[in-house]
Amino acid sequence: MKSNGVVIDAADRDLEQRITTFLADRHLPALRQVEVAADNGTVTLRGRVRSFYEKQVCQNVGRKVSGIRQLVDAVVVA
Repeated sequence: MKSNGVVIDAADRDLEQRITTFLADRHLPALRQVEVAADNGTVTLRGRVRSFYEKQVCQNVGRKVSGIRQLVDAVVVA
């Protein structure tokens, strides 16, 4: 069972990296500051963005990056 936990951790780290890369590739500086955390395929995005458009781009990550089981959007527009 322990090796199963390691596989999940590695998969979550990979998912976090792919989402972070996706956000950085959008060429919107505020998205580079969004924190990404994955736990068993549930992804939580936290941080502040400057517009609802930027928030919407964050939400689109759920449709663009494979492996996300559930997306928790804790991004606020400030």
